[in-house]
Amino acid sequence: EHVWPKSYGVGYYGPDFSDLHCLRPADWNVNSARSALFFDACDPAVDSRCKSPAHAEAAADTAKNSDSFLPPASVRGDIARCMFYMALR
Repeated sequence: EHVWPKSYGVGYYGPDFSDLHCLRPADWNVNSARSALFFDACDPAVDSRCKSPAHAEAAADTAKNSDSFLPPASVRGDIARCMFYMALR
């Protein structure tokens, strides 16, 4: 799946669409739960709107609310690099 949502300006052709830095394997149901939410911190102990895990099939360290999605710790660095790359390309 595209880490940078197409709805945020990624084209349907060329390097925007096929850049391997920003394509990740994803569980369809978890990806659907993320939708086009921004990646951000979400802590149920601090925010009552925050649900963890983000989906029944998601890793235990994921979380989401109506504004943001916290990915698993094991991929946060990869996602941060992708976001940085796409923002500056």
